[in-house]
Amino acid sequence: MKHSLIAAALAVLALALPPLSPAQSQNLSATAGATTVIAGVSLSCIDFRGKDVRTVKVDELGDVGRAWVVDTNPFIVMGTHLLQLLPPKLQLFFYAHECAHHVLAHWYNPSLGNEKEADCWAIRYGRDTNLFRRQEVVDFAPWLERSNGSRYGHLPGPLRSRYLLECFDSSEPLLISDERKGLFMR
Repeated sequence: MKHSLIAAALAVLALALPPLSPAQSQNLSATAGATTVIAGVSLSCIDFRGKDVRTVKVDELGDVGRAWVVDTNPFIVMGTHLLQLLPPKLQLFFYAHECAHHVLAHWYNPSLGNEKEADCWAIRYGRDTNLFRRQEVVDFAPWLERSNGSRYGHLPGPLRSRYLLECFDSSEPLLISDERKGLFMR
């Protein structure tokens, strides 16, 4: 019963997300690697099961990034065209956000709160590892302000900026929990 509920939830989530093109799907296995470089920083992500999350960079994703699971294999797909338009720290934030979806098992437990959870996890990780200073998170605001949010649970830009600062300022450290195991800088 539990397996069928998970399969049904995955099917609903897969239908709700814009599909990858055939070329992008083929690239998942052809170009994936467990370590990637984002904004000059080598990173890797480990999901909640301890599996390496492979990263694929594609030109025309239509988004900065997506967390994806193909045949139980976790992937982060990053849209290079949009990613390169962003400042380095914001690029790292978006990668950490996608990693958070895998660390927090969002593919297997979908909800509208997942996007906020991934945002907060990414900011906490960045804060706790000194990847992000508070002013850098403040500096995300102009880049996020034009976003209208999404039907998947992303907050509209101004609210998202405030939420990220709230997480930076008041959330418990990840370093005291197993949540920190997901993302590694090399």
